[in-house]
Amino acid sequence: SGDTITIPSGATITNNGTATGFGETNTPSWLAYLSSTQTISNTTSTTIVYNAEVYDTANAYNTSNGKFTVPSGQGGKYFLTFATRLTNWNTSEVHIFIQDGGSGLLTMEKGDNDGDNNTFMNSGIVDLAEGATIEVQFYQNGGNGAVLRANQSNSWFGGFKLIGV
Repeated sequence: SGDTITIPSGATITNNGTATGFGETNTPSWLAYLSSTQTISNTTSTTIVYNAEVYDTANAYNTSNGKFTVPSGQGGKYFLTFATRLTNWNTSEVHIFIQDGGSGLLTMEKGDNDGDNNTFMNSGIVDLAEGATIEVQFYQNGGNGAVLRANQSNSWFGGFKLIGV
């Protein structure tokens, strides 16, 4: 009707018993990082195991294998992000690998002959089915093992489900 209504702080608004978009959160969500270095062998695609969590609202990220599994009833559009910082590497490819019919989404390729301390990072929105697993895989063909730097400021993997889309 065009009338302005003031809603008290902490109030829940419902429409025929269904909560509206006020106060919703983008969950499930998680953020993990490397707490120690990880070495990637030459010409081998390897899952990066971000082994420490900052948070994980649905307990759906596994710090022992580096995989996030979309929880039951939580399929939909997700924002995903990752970064990995390396020391002394030559040429590499990093991508988020999604095990529900697709792979290589959110791929980042970068390489040079004398790279040092370079960071791969990428983010994007993908549609994920319930039960899909997501992991970051790293491939390098620069010769020796590529060392991934530890700590949250260097190497992280996270995401969250988008609401309202």
